[in-house]
Amino acid sequence: MRRREFSLGLGTALLAVPVAGPALAEIGSAFVQGSLSALRIRFEDGETDTVQAVEMTDTVRAVGLRWTQHLPTYFEDRVDLSDSVASGLLRTPFARRWADARPVGGVEKIGDRLVLRVDDLSGFAGRRIVVGAGDYSWDLPGPSVAMTPGGGSGRPVGALRLGTDDRILIRLRATPSF
Repeated sequence: MRRREFSLGLGTALLAVPVAGPALAEIGSAFVQGSLSALRIRFEDGETDTVQAVEMTDTVRAVGLRWTQHLPTYFEDRVDLSDSVASGLLRTPFARRWADARPVGGVEKIGDRLVLRVDDLSGFAGRRIVVGAGDYSWDLPGPSVAMTPGGGSGRPVGALRLGTDDRILIRLRATPSF
């Protein structure tokens, strides 16, 4: 058993509480990991919008999803215990997942949807999607499914990577607007 690693990880987590306290105070102490909220974003140009769809396309085919419900939301500015004994019990922070992921494309915003541009769509259907913005992330409901490409072009708002856990990771240049 790796008790020293566990003790070190637990001690680090307990010591991080006073540090994270001020950051959590900004949104109120009522925030709970996995609580439901809209994917409402304030982009770099000052526009605030609620994203309700994701479409991944290679211009010929598309996969994605549309939702109307609130999504599980996670505060990501926290201690990374991914390499500790407790790693199987805790969610890996988005920043760590992003750093370990492979770049696959860019993200544009068209209306209320994010359009993910890739060179080849093969193998992306059925994957789960996570969107990160600022210190938060949202898990999208269900796996991506085949859909008709929406067409058009929008303004670039982020980047796209494929995580080591086969999830599609979207990182937006934006901040949440709760």
